Amino acid sequence: MNPEFWAALEQLANNSEIIIDRPKGSAHPKYPDFIYRVDYGYLKNTSSMDGQGIDT
Repeated sequence: MNPEFWAALEQLANNSEIIIDRPKGSAHPKYPDFIYRVDYGYLKNTSSMDGQGIDT
């Protein structure tokens, strides 16, 4: 475990706006039988390996 990594990750999460793009109870756009049990979103102005925002 790398303490610096976890500290940087915590700082990123604490200083970023969370965008909820799939609210709790909504259906997945490609798989309508999949219902989100929790709010699902991403950190605004971030980018992950898939080119989208970092998932939350």
